[in-house]
Amino acid sequence: MLNAEVGGKMNDILMECYGGRIEDCSDNCLEFQMVTPMASRSTGEEFRRKMWFWLGPTVEYFPLHALDFLVRVDLTSSKTSDYYIDQIYHANQSFYSVDELVRSYDAGDFVKTSIKYANTDRNLFSSMNRRGTLFPTEPLSPPLQYEPDGKRYSIEGRHVNYMGWDFDVRMSTLSGPQLWNIKYNDNRIVYELSLQEIAVFYSAFSPGMRFADYVDSVAQIGTRARSLVAGADCPAHSTFLSAYHVIESQEDPMVVDRAFCVFELNTGMPLRRHLTSSGKNKFYEGMMDIVLTVRTIATVANYDYIFDFVFHQNGALEVKATSTGYILTSFRFPSEDEYGFRLKDHLTGNIHHHMFHYKVDMDINGRENRFETIEIVPTEVDNSQWSKEKDAKYSQTKIVRKTMGYEKTAVIDFKFSTPKLLTFYKDTANSLGVPKAYRLLVRGMSKQLAVTKYKEDERKPSSIYACWDANRPVVNFQSFIDDNDVIKDVDQVTWVTMGVHHIPHTEDLPVTPTVGLDLRFLLLPFNYFHEDPAMGSGDAVRIEPNNQEHASQGLHVERYGRPENPAKSSFYQNIENKPESLF
Repeated sequence: MLNAEVGGKMNDILMECYGGRIEDCSDNCLEFQMVTPMASRSTGEEFRRKMWFWLGPTVEYFPLHALDFLVRVDLTSSKTSDYYIDQIYHANQSFYSVDELVRSYDAGDFVKTSIKYANTDRNLFSSMNRRGTLFPTEPLSPPLQYEPDGKRYSIEGRHVNYMGWDFDVRMSTLSGPQLWNIKYNDNRIVYELSLQEIAVFYSAFSPGMRFADYVDSVAQIGTRARSLVAGADCPAHSTFLSAYHVIESQEDPMVVDRAFCVFELNTGMPLRRHLTSSGKNKFYEGMMDIVLTVRTIATVANYDYIFDFVFHQNGALEVKATSTGYILTSFRFPSEDEYGFRLKDHLTGNIHHHMFHYKVDMDINGRENRFETIEIVPTEVDNSQWSKEKDAKYSQTKIVRKTMGYEKTAVIDFKFSTPKLLTFYKDTANSLGVPKAYRLLVRGMSKQLAVTKYKEDERKPSSIYACWDANRPVVNFQSFIDDNDVIKDVDQVTWVTMGVHHIPHTEDLPVTPTVGLDLRFLLLPFNYFHEDPAMGSGDAVRIEPNNQEHASQGLHVERYGRPENPAKSSFYQNIENKPESLF
């Protein structure tokens, strides 16, 4: 409908403005793409469903070539033949039909913006062809990780075992990656850990970006996780898992061969270490943080989202969401400068807010859990015992523990001025009388959390129809909280939202790099074990002098039965020749 209506009546005007046509266009083709979701509102008895479309050149990648031409289509009817153009936006002018715009042009009242059609060679700024200052100067391969003794994890079907961890992996067609029945040393930590929703809210003067508020489950997030590329998306030594979907648009199941990758990774960061180099007990002990990662990547239109579940050997579980891909842009007018930076002559990168919503159904030592905050509170204490001054005071901090009793009190909107720890546990204590808990640590620019009682009819906080009616949502997550159920000593669900405000800059061209855009939350043992369980790991290294009085007499290096790495560095040879250099 758009191509026939606009192209049939405006092709010459579009050629004059943008150097291209919708029809009979040869190499200079223009096409319409959806820019906003199908937003709708019900007001009284009126119910209208409308969507903005933008016009752009058919180049790699068109959202970085925003043109000053937006069309809003009324899609309220169930019959496509009844769809009609509701509004056209150009040069800060509104027209309510193509005919009205053409009449304005013919009368000489039309304010025209003119842009040359994009150069389509390999150096086009929106393309992902290699260009610029090339490096390295020689085509040398980067460092690689490998598994000298084979894989140290096992996968049977969808069940994964690794260093005390075991769990099941699944891909939800609607909401994406899910992990189930996560155990450490046969004790369940989490029943369900799953992505539930991705939302992106844009801001702009232009109506295209102003109303671009995306709730991505409408796109069926799981189906957007396509085959991963070894050596680029995942390390080359990864194991890949498939995903299967049944979707309305095809009769046969949709099979994605490499929807997940699973890999063990040496992070290059010590999990722990200590060196005592003086006295009669000289020693070094440390180990790398070597982890198992389960990864999937979903491409939802312009953005690519990398989802990681990372299992550490000390019983900690990390969840990461990282953004890359292309930004969306607006045609640059001075009125857009409040909403983003000018990235090219006619291009503004609009500020937007990414949010990722997870369901975390923890079962810490059982299903009936408590949610407790440990507030870090400044305090002044009497210091007269330690000071000669009368009524002396000393400033420090103390902890204040608060058990949350009801859902309305268990909503945490993080404030940096009032730090607190979030812990979850069953009403049981360790041998020291302290609750055996797990701590939830959320990182990110914006973050919110809610804890609710588990209910069968509150299994999902969002819906694939969330874009369709803001006034009457199909699933209203606020209702999960408003009924204010008791959450003490019950089966709880924790809902974690992480977000980041992205203000695009020139280094986001052509594609946003992941550095600095990773969001994460962690489940950390908190008095759960009697000591760090990673003390049992054979990945550690311990070094001590053969003679504590004379380190020069040689060192004993303990590798706990591991063969020496054939790709060893010169380090061990150096300390063998000069053992006192370590101590």
